[in-house]
Amino acid sequence: MTEQASTLTTAPAVRRRVLQTAPIFPPISEPKLLHSVVENDIYLLGGQFAILCQFAHPSLAKGSYKHSDFAHRIPIRLRNTARFLNAAVCGTPQEKNAIFGVIHRYHSRVKGDGYDADDPELHKWTAATLFVGVVLVHETFFGKLSAEKMEELFKEAAVFGTSLRMPPEMWPSTLDEFWQYWDYNIATLEVTDMARKLSRDLLYPPNLPFSMAVAMPFARLLTLSWLPERLAREYDLRASVVGQFACQALVLWMRTVYPFMPNYVKQYQHRVYMEDLRKAVEMVERTGHWGGL
Repeated sequence: MTEQASTLTTAPAVRRRVLQTAPIFPPISEPKLLHSVVENDIYLLGGQFAILCQFAHPSLAKGSYKHSDFAHRIPIRLRNTARFLNAAVCGTPQEKNAIFGVIHRYHSRVKGDGYDADDPELHKWTAATLFVGVVLVHETFFGKLSAEKMEELFKEAAVFGTSLRMPPEMWPSTLDEFWQYWDYNIATLEVTDMARKLSRDLLYPPNLPFSMAVAMPFARLLTLSWLPERLAREYDLRASVVGQFACQALVLWMRTVYPFMPNYVKQYQHRVYMEDLRKAVEMVERTGHWGGL
């Protein structure tokens, strides 16, 4: 969005309201490496894994179950999630204020018995699942991350939590501390009936656009292969032997052809989402919300 367009379309009262309702904690580390990750569409394949791990937290599952028609809004939720991720990692201060303002105001209404979308502990867990999702995609298709890059991504991934109002000091101070936190949650979080219902909606959604429907079987197989054994068991999600072989074959094929794909193909969906982000920011600055975009 150009500066001129912003000036012409922004209602001052609305803009003040957006800025006042969107406190943003500074990131622990500027997401420079993370930027090179999210601009490549292949990392979207980690989304289902991250969401299923999020739903393993009873409060996150209950909030989603009670406040979202999840099964029939998968494309919309994916678009809105992309707005958040791209604003957090690639956005300008103006874009961050606009997008986070809408998200924070929505979260302030998502609360009830046993859940509160403003709980920073939930934001910490959300950020953790996104970080691990990135690591799994990278190591599946590109090989093991170096210790230096893993450390860098770990610090930068805190931006997913701080953008949701997680104080920076809540993020684990070291990778060892992070993996202790991760392993403890994976071992102890309860997969509820609400989470199981949401998992079916996520993995087998109805009425998907053709472009998403084509990729869904591969994404589902990858998700089942990545899911920690305990969570897979509690979700009652297991890939068949045939599915496991198909997944391995597709991963091998992707490893072979992906390096030769041009960037305009690898980053096509990211460009679409960035254009959507700019349109959403313009709408927020005019109306205070992104409306039906």
